[in-house]
Amino acid sequence: MLGLAVLLAVCLAPSAKASDPAPDKAPPRDALAARQVLQDTAVQTGRHPLRAGATLLADLSGLLRSAEVGLVRKRLAMNLAGSAGPLPSCRPTLDPGALDAELKRVTGAELQPASIRLYPDGAEALDALDGLIDGAACRIDVLMYLWDDDPIGRDVATRLASRAGPDLPVRVLVDGGGNLLQGEPKEASAAEVNRVVCWLSRQPYVQLLRTRDPGLHFDHRKLVVADGRTAWSGGRNFTRRAFLEDHDLSYTVVGPLAAEAAAVFENFWREQGGRAAGPLPSSPTPPYTANARARLVGTGPRDRQLERSLYGAVDAARDHIFVENPYFADNLLESKLAQARRRGVDVRAMLTLHDVSATIDRANRVTADRLLRAGVRVYLYPGMTHVKAAAVDGRWAYIGTGNFDTLSLRRNRELGLAIGSGALIGEVEERIFARDFCPEWELTEPLPLRPCDYLSETIANLFL
Repeated sequence: MLGLAVLLAVCLAPSAKASDPAPDKAPPRDALAARQVLQDTAVQTGRHPLRAGATLLADLSGLLRSAEVGLVRKRLAMNLAGSAGPLPSCRPTLDPGALDAELKRVTGAELQPASIRLYPDGAEALDALDGLIDGAACRIDVLMYLWDDDPIGRDVATRLASRAGPDLPVRVLVDGGGNLLQGEPKEASAAEVNRVVCWLSRQPYVQLLRTRDPGLHFDHRKLVVADGRTAWSGGRNFTRRAFLEDHDLSYTVVGPLAAEAAAVFENFWREQGGRAAGPLPSSPTPPYTANARARLVGTGPRDRQLERSLYGAVDAARDHIFVENPYFADNLLESKLAQARRRGVDVRAMLTLHDVSATIDRANRVTADRLLRAGVRVYLYPGMTHVKAAAVDGRWAYIGTGNFDTLSLRRNRELGLAIGSGALIGEVEERIFARDFCPEWELTEPLPLRPCDYLSETIANLFL
């Protein structure tokens, strides 16, 4: 029933009043999302006017900076610099100590030991998610952007509901705009795209809130934490496409970083109006063998840890930079990659021209040509890659939820791992980049471009 959809889409946030319009009076999804953002913005501004003002200034500053970089450093400087020379046969690698000191300054966090397992395969990622849910003993916390009413979305919801009980509460945060703006199928109503999460919200011992999106700041994170000690995250939403069609990357984490992820959820849960959870029973962390030392990095309305960590690693590179992302729309990152190639770094980028957004598809065509002219080796995935990853010199890597665009680097909430040492860095390079940088997928000639492609690139780099 539509009232349940509106309950999720408009009214589950704290202090929002429930409404139950008749189905024949339901607004279109876009209109409902717009009304919701306006309401969320008003609530946020009323409650925290100074915070809202600071966020607005940060947004405007980021927009102006991106416009300046796009005009001066990307369009002018990259074109005037000409093509890069051949790669030196012998190249040093970055100084890991210097990079770690810089990223510690940026994030305020030390590297932590962790056992991290990668799941590029969708079936294995789903098995890992099911195992984490089934193995929980005290509590399950879920933070999700998209949650389709399809076989995958329904199976995850059913599994969570079956585990929920008086001694095992399930807490869920679902982004308020994700399903409304991007839920499948596109022609479905708000009630239809939100059906599965509405069903889950009615189950015993399940608490479900939708997250507010003030000022068009959405929550793009994907996170499941069991007992505050084991976490599942990465690029996959709870949709059939994410697990069975697209190329993507999920991972699990055991160790102190899982507890930090649990704290991230707890703080945001309270911020969204959820009741504070009681302390978990005292028990030792599950035994694990660390294969990495890493730190959590993210993006928030005024938090730029992911952006600054990525830029810092790219600037420090001396041997190679590998990046893969479906949303490659950041003026400064593109110019930094071109600069790295000119100083003799082997730079390779995997993009896609088969995204869900026609604007991004057209923008990626221009980006691919710009990087190719700068000497970057560009690969085009033959389908949809949703992987968000970077690796630098075999000494640093990033995996997470954040895209390499304005939204993920400066606006939306994101969460990922910046890996500073350990065997996992080599595993990321081997299992992701070595497999995806296929000779058959390498771009060797510029793509034909139209005026609308350049317009799409400008829009994407400023607003998407």
